[in-house]
Amino acid sequence: MTDTENKEATARPIEASSETSQTLAENLVAAQKRNLKYAQSVFESTIALLKDHVESTRSLLEQWEQQAQKQPEDPGGVESYFRFFRAPLSAYQQVIEVVETASKQSLESFQKAAGSFEKAVQQGQKHLQEAGQRTLHPTEKSGKKPDTN
Repeated sequence: MTDTENKEATARPIEASSETSQTLAENLVAAQKRNLKYAQSVFESTIALLKDHVESTRSLLEQWEQQAQKQPEDPGGVESYFRFFRAPLSAYQQVIEVVETASKQSLESFQKAAGSFEKAVQQGQKHLQEAGQRTLHPTEKSGKKPDTN
């Protein structure tokens, strides 16, 4: 085998490995992006649903309060009854706000991690390609002439 044939024989598996690694990395990055979009949509729809529930409950309490004011049986008892229902609603709303804030922070952290992962994959691809090139062309980097024995 000549030097050229040796290089070509060595280059084929390296190029195939490089292409496979690059395809795998691209697929991983694409999957990461899909996962991020899915997590974000789940988060947004959950928060919207929880806010809708809070608003519906608040509206229902307001309707009950209006009806109770029309029936002047025991105004003090009715008011304490409504305070009894408002307290958990207020606590529920505060919990939703805390969950929303924490979820947004988690989502932002996930997005940053996904970006870092993508950069690391790109750097890995670059290093793999450089290593393949050094393997294929060792004389160009070292300045030495190949042995012709």
